Amino acid sequence: MIGGAIKSTISRAILCCVYLTFAADSAHADVVIENVNIVDVENGEITEHQTVLIEGNRITRIAERFEPPVTAERIDGEGKFLIPGLWDSHVHIFSSPNEPDTALPLYLMHGITGVRDMGALWPIEDQQALQAKIETGTVLGPRLILSGAWVDARPGSWPGMFLADTPAEARKVVAQIEEEGWAAVKSYSMLDEATYLALAEASEGAGLRIVGHIPERVGLETAIAAGQDGMEHFGRIPMACSTAEDRMIGELRAAMEREAAREEVFAIMASRNRIILESWDEQLCLRVLAQVASAGLHVSPTLVVADFYLGNWPSADAPRMQLIPPQVREAWGRPDFRLQAMTDEVRGLAQESIALDRKTFLLAHRAGVPILASSDASFANPYLFHGFSLLDELDLYVEIGLTPREALYTATVAPPRFFELGDQDGTVAIGRRADLVLLDANPLEGLETLREPHAVIVNGRLLDSEALAAMGADLREKARSDE
Repeated sequence: MIGGAIKSTISRAILCCVYLTFAADSAHADVVIENVNIVDVENGEITEHQTVLIEGNRITRIAERFEPPVTAERIDGEGKFLIPGLWDSHVHIFSSPNEPDTALPLYLMHGITGVRDMGALWPIEDQQALQAKIETGTVLGPRLILSGAWVDARPGSWPGMFLADTPAEARKVVAQIEEEGWAAVKSYSMLDEATYLALAEASEGAGLRIVGHIPERVGLETAIAAGQDGMEHFGRIPMACSTAEDRMIGELRAAMEREAAREEVFAIMASRNRIILESWDEQLCLRVLAQVASAGLHVSPTLVVADFYLGNWPSADAPRMQLIPPQVREAWGRPDFRLQAMTDEVRGLAQESIALDRKTFLLAHRAGVPILASSDASFANPYLFHGFSLLDELDLYVEIGLTPREALYTATVAPPRFFELGDQDGTVAIGRRADLVLLDANPLEGLETLREPHAVIVNGRLLDSEALAAMGADLREKARSDE
């Protein structure tokens, strides 16, 4: 995917930074959490006064009372609440050579014990090497799903993409993705319909899910019929709720077929915001959402991205900014090509467009559309923070109208079930992998407690409040020393 010189440079950076920074002793004591309240996120129930034994990286016993092994590390869980670890289902932790140095601890500090990476500049073999070290416990970090095999039309929207302009090329690309061992195929924005349909068919034939963007020249109904399993970002759903969806797609398709200038293509895409606002139809929307729900098309909304476009950015002295490397903060402060591409019309309609997205999101939730909480956090995406932004996203869901339990479900239960993980299903149960968060308050009554977990258990390893605080202190000190 990545050219030889770039690949070599990134590989050297990985070896010098990530593995040394996060090397950890994989042997650790068993853990027992005594007299804790276990939260059933799926059903909204709490089982009180339970003792939970973790041996290795598995939950091996849950009961009111039993005598744990004398060698186990004991945690007093009285008055506390135990939930499954959180997932962020759309991140990019490999957009720079040393990004995991910051990203991995930030996720753990926020109780995020699993992430799905959706596109990288690292070679796949180096991503897999880090993934393996996390699994064995020699690197401390969240469980990692590698779904970033993104496929786009030439010249590609980002460096390092797989490229396909014909159905034959799409089939060839899927064969390579399967051979390299990715978890899924990620479709991207500029694929034409015939190439996209071939990509979807080849993915199904290879036993790989197809996730990603619905291409700009493909209707949502077509993508559902093609078997799209996961959709990244939310914007295509309000567009499908517009009576003008076919017209918008047809206009872009015609422009690209006659090889219109890039500026014209972008102008056509930018004009969609106004058209959607004028033609969004609630009854049509309810029919579309019923289709999405019936198909089981999982949506990763990344609603928090809107804050970037609205300019809702943290101040330079905000606590979260102090944990980010200074060179990243500096890059975030420069002019951004995405903001520069916004027309005055798009800026003027931004508030209305975002309000419509959120209204449609609530309808989608009520229609049973499966949601995977997601942030799009990346050093390449200004002011979208590893760790912090997933909790911001969950808060948005509650603000829009979900209950805390419903929001929590999108980050605990829905992701491992969609990823078909044999050892996790979003429950605290015997035999499950020990990725857990211990909280000081009941999260079903409010999500504020997620901001300061009492303890996090990742792959069976206990990180108490002191260890989590130390991670933050280390990041702050490193950021200061690099200035």
